[in-house]
Amino acid sequence: MAEDIKPAVIEYITTEFVPDGTDVDIATANLLEEEIVDSLGIFTLVSFIEDKFGVTVEPEEVNLDNFETVDSVVSLIQGKM
Repeated sequence: MAEDIKPAVIEYITTEFVPDGTDVDIATANLLEEEIVDSLGIFTLVSFIEDKFGVTVEPEEVNLDNFETVDSVVSLIQGKM
């Protein structure tokens, strides 16, 4: 299951937040600095994480550090499983 997390997160972020034709490497991008995901997008991403992976993201976990990169999102999910 753990090996499936990163591709699923990348696919979701690409589908939901990256306009067609935009050339960005989601896997290495700083999602916040590059304005791929904004504050509202974080909450959309939290809903996806909870639904897809069956975990609960606590309010105190909804912070910039946990949503800065795909790897930080993956670490958050893995820590919840």
